[in-house]
Amino acid sequence: MKLSFTGKLRLIIMVLFLISMLQGIIVLHLVITGQDMHQVRLDIQNTIYITLFMQFLVTIILVFYIPVFLHKAFGDIHVILKDIAQGMYSLEIDLPTYENKVDKEIFAVIKSISDTLRSVKNFDKLKKDKIVEHHNRIISILNLAENGFIILDVEGNIVYINDRVTDIFPNLNEGVNVTETNFAPEIENSIKKFILPILKNKSSVDNQQYFMPTLKRHIGLNCGIVRDSYGGVKGTVIAITNLETKKKVEKKDNED
Repeated sequence: MKLSFTGKLRLIIMVLFLISMLQGIIVLHLVITGQDMHQVRLDIQNTIYITLFMQFLVTIILVFYIPVFLHKAFGDIHVILKDIAQGMYSLEIDLPTYENKVDKEIFAVIKSISDTLRSVKNFDKLKKDKIVEHHNRIISILNLAENGFIILDVEGNIVYINDRVTDIFPNLNEGVNVTETNFAPEIENSIKKFILPILKNKSSVDNQQYFMPTLKRHIGLNCGIVRDSYGGVKGTVIAITNLETKKKVEKKDNED
């Protein structure tokens, strides 16, 4: 039967104890039964030398065995933890291989790490599902809203824009960088003009109104700053009020 690390340590300690006990028994026997004191002294001396040498050998084995074992055992754990530290939470640990390869105490630690990874992955999946659900709910609300909405990051990239805006301004799409793109004068002199100071100063500005020739009416532009949990600016939300789609404008023109 293969001994565990704890079992091997116990065996080595037991051997040391038995050697010490054997030494004591032999010395006691020599003292009690010995007739020639000179010979008794020599026998006791030889017994002590022999048992000390045996204890020295066992101690050397113990001293060198423990570091080698720990280095080998914790080497596997170190590799696993190194992968986890690099963000590899989807790491699959081959428990059957480790069960036959490492000591049972070390295997218990690896198994605990595997169980923790499984819990983390389950938690991440649930969190991702909730985030996606929450995101889709917000997107649905924004698309149903009468107003237009544009969400930008701090670099000026459009990360979200609802259908109300894209129906009227097809050049405004997700992924477009507002600061680096040249738009039609209608957008340059209204929406872009309103956005640039917000991105530059990373702060909100007063509500503005701009006349839109396409709509033949004024639109209102409001803004809100998006912050993270530490208060840092992550982007901005632009709300466009009094906005109508081209279809509604065309319908109104026909009615007029």
